[in-house]
Amino acid sequence: MMRKAVFAVFGLSIAACSSASDVAAITPDASASLDATATPDGSAPDGSAGADASAAPDGASGNACSLAASTSPTSKVSADGCAVLTRDASACNAARVAAGLTGDWLKFSCRVTLTVDKLTGPVPFVLVSADSQPDYLSNYFATSSACYENYQVKGMPTPNKIAVQSVKSKVPLTPDAKGVAKKTNNAGVAVNGVWLFNDAAAPPDDIYKAINSFDRCTGHPDPQNGGTYHYHIEPTSISNDDANLVGVMRDGYFVYGRRDLSLVVPSDLDANGGHTTVTSHSPNTPVYHYHLKQETSTNPGTLGQMAWFVGVGNFHGSVLP
Repeated sequence: MMRKAVFAVFGLSIAACSSASDVAAITPDASASLDATATPDGSAPDGSAGADASAAPDGASGNACSLAASTSPTSKVSADGCAVLTRDASACNAARVAAGLTGDWLKFSCRVTLTVDKLTGPVPFVLVSADSQPDYLSNYFATSSACYENYQVKGMPTPNKIAVQSVKSKVPLTPDAKGVAKKTNNAGVAVNGVWLFNDAAAPPDDIYKAINSFDRCTGHPDPQNGGTYHYHIEPTSISNDDANLVGVMRDGYFVYGRRDLSLVVPSDLDANGGHTTVTSHSPNTPVYHYHLKQETSTNPGTLGQMAWFVGVGNFHGSVLP
């Protein structure tokens, strides 16, 4: 029987098998398992179950948002009151390293499952799995959730509420440069497990108007995809005018903030928002990668409005099915 090596990296768990009937699992906490009714950190789907000393308090309920466990705010806060968060991934990184992951892969929150698979696809890939719930308070959680915060968005709130999703994205371990597909919805996954969308709203909506519906950390739930919380523009709990890792696109290339490793805003980005230079993942060898890219509206009603988008143009590399 074919020998198979697939490593599921989540928390401190690794599963390895040499045949379909030979599975050895190391799981220190049974709550770390992922199923249709639990988030990757073992909390209830609305984030209301459990508490952690590092979780953000909810002013309305006095409880703690368990989705915010292992995060801590930095001193950098957006004009809308969203702090860039530090995400402690130390609890899951030993397992990730054991599975062969290095560099910026180790910056993904432990709420994100990273499964290395070198045999079942056309090329080796990382299966990125999450629930697309933000790891901070939002007015778009259900009011019964400990992660709900009552505040007014800029001026065009949506009635939609955040719902637990099943994020599954196969990301090539070694991306190529054969991309032709346009970035659409679900173009990538952020370091906190939230979907990265492109620079367009569902027709006939204007994305620049839709920005007024974003919560204070620049995300909102999608009415056409069952309440999928996602980002179109700079996710200010992750990156705010800096070189931070934002996430990974489905073609395997990482996406960073507005600035490159030298803290300069690059002037040579291609139409897809990328260029080739050193990164925090590859500090000695220049590699292709994406950045947030500033675009300006040409639409009537929002003419001249500007925003930093996470997904523009086409994928530089091939996208796995």
